[in-house]
Amino acid sequence: MPGHVDLFEEHGEVAALWPQSPYRGRTVVCFDRHLDLKPLAPGGEEALRAAARAGTSPAELLRRLPVRGVPGAFGLDDFWSAAALAAGLTDLVWVPSWTSSEGWESRAVGCVSLIATGGAPADPQTGDCCLAVTLCGVRLSVVPPDLLTRHLDRHVTGEVITDIDLDWLVDEHGAPDHSVDDLADLVAACGGELSAMTWSTRSGFLPGEFRGVGPDVAGRLGLRARESSFLPATPWPEDLMLRVHQGAGPPTLDERDEPGAADPASGVTVALQGLAHASASPAQAQECYERAAAQGYRSSWLAYKIGAAHYARGDQRAARDRLREAIALDPRDTLAMHARVLAARATLRLDGPGPALAEFRAVGEELPLRAGVWRTVRVLADALGDPENAQLARDRLDLVERLTRARTTGRSTGRG
Repeated sequence: MPGHVDLFEEHGEVAALWPQSPYRGRTVVCFDRHLDLKPLAPGGEEALRAAARAGTSPAELLRRLPVRGVPGAFGLDDFWSAAALAAGLTDLVWVPSWTSSEGWESRAVGCVSLIATGGAPADPQTGDCCLAVTLCGVRLSVVPPDLLTRHLDRHVTGEVITDIDLDWLVDEHGAPDHSVDDLADLVAACGGELSAMTWSTRSGFLPGEFRGVGPDVAGRLGLRARESSFLPATPWPEDLMLRVHQGAGPPTLDERDEPGAADPASGVTVALQGLAHASASPAQAQECYERAAAQGYRSSWLAYKIGAAHYARGDQRAARDRLREAIALDPRDTLAMHARVLAARATLRLDGPGPALAEFRAVGEELPLRAGVWRTVRVLADALGDPENAQLARDRLDLVERLTRARTTGRSTGRG
């Protein structure tokens, strides 16, 4: 290992290292609370390919703000999809923060089941140490941390490089899942090089008081953490994203943004304030959405949150309108998939089972591992006397059942 490791604010910033080709011919092992693998926002793939042809750094396409729905850019939640296009990533081992307790196979499938595929995912299978599936151009293995050494022994050949998002250690509420020593021991077991670490503080996933764990982890591995972030300062209070994730309500923001300013950064500030309002006051959140749109930023995330709040209140028509707006802004985002499911449920209540079946079937084609969608397709198809869709749903549910069925052997942890 080198004498230092780069420490970034957000996962997407690691793209600054991609011109050094750190992933080529290697398996990347990523410790992260969240799987940052989803389809790129509209225009993202084209922009990355154009950057590669021009020989420019992919980091120039990084979203400067930790939000969704920025055309032609990528960031913290689609980082690995961008790496597959721009950095030669082929094999990814995602080590989530949860361990292999009873039913971990089902949890692993659930973690990938909202990633839109546009058809059947390639070769999904579970064994006694991982879920393996190809998504977004990446051969992905989901491996609980207590099964990592077994997985490395049985399924990984060649060089390994590791990547750490420090929210793996502590959740947004400050509750620890692992110690620095736990993480350092697992990274040491991987061997090879530690490519980078990420705080995830400004995106609200790691409370600011835990930023010291970065240098702690580096020191435990005999390295020096080199702060390498290049993102500009945010135009909102430092804890706003944390409050959004915690559902704690918004802090006070300066009312500096005029509706006619046409400044997307200001629009993002207003949209983030709306996110913090959405659950308690969808009307107030809608006002923020419209203000942000007037300033050049339409937030798919905020549209989804407003729709979900209306849905929870039983206003199905308003819910479906807002949810469909979220879908139109970023059609293949994981939140868009959530929105499509909720919109289809609203259609069932508003228009009946026939139109709802068509919507659920279309969602299922994008989400072949989403069991709840296929259960609904089966029920609706049986009720409507549609044997073709009923059989398709049963076939898809059989696939999910095979993937999530608990194994009777291999429950012990460590090396197999």
